[in-house]
Amino acid sequence: MYDKGLVRAVGVSNYGPKQLLKIYDYLKARGVPLCSAQVQFSLLSMGKDQIETKNICDALGIRLIAYSPLGLGMLTGKYTPSKLPSGPRGFLFRQILPGLEPLLNSLKEIAQKRRKTMSQVAINWCISKGTIPIPGVKSIKQADENLGALGWQLSSAELLQLENAALESPQKMIQNIFQTR
Repeated sequence: MYDKGLVRAVGVSNYGPKQLLKIYDYLKARGVPLCSAQVQFSLLSMGKDQIETKNICDALGIRLIAYSPLGLGMLTGKYTPSKLPSGPRGFLFRQILPGLEPLLNSLKEIAQKRRKTMSQVAINWCISKGTIPIPGVKSIKQADENLGALGWQLSSAELLQLENAALESPQKMIQNIFQTR
């Protein structure tokens, strides 16, 4: 398709660091640019693979598209250990939410100080890390709220506060089972 001029570049999804380098080299040898990599990336998913993938993207000029920047909704402040969604998401949240107190408290503190929502702060963190976040929305109200993440930037102290709180939180988001290594 690239050779026929139907596409200008290629993007990949759920490639871990090793596979990302492998496909980059494969495409480069054929003169095909790799322009984007879509992976789970948020304050809840700052694992070794995500950070390594981000560093590779930065080094190679690949744009990282961050899906689930709100951690399936866990970073919005909407849910608590006593207020969970139904179904499989509720089961997952029951496992993870109790261990997120340091992170959720930091998100809330910064949101209140900035007169923003927790969602806006979490999305802005992704933007501040140089990613293109793609939060899921279920309503126009949520889409409008997410727009409030634009036009401002977290300070370096706020970024550090959030990242330290994320590291202090004993629970992390489970990794997407479809992501390669």
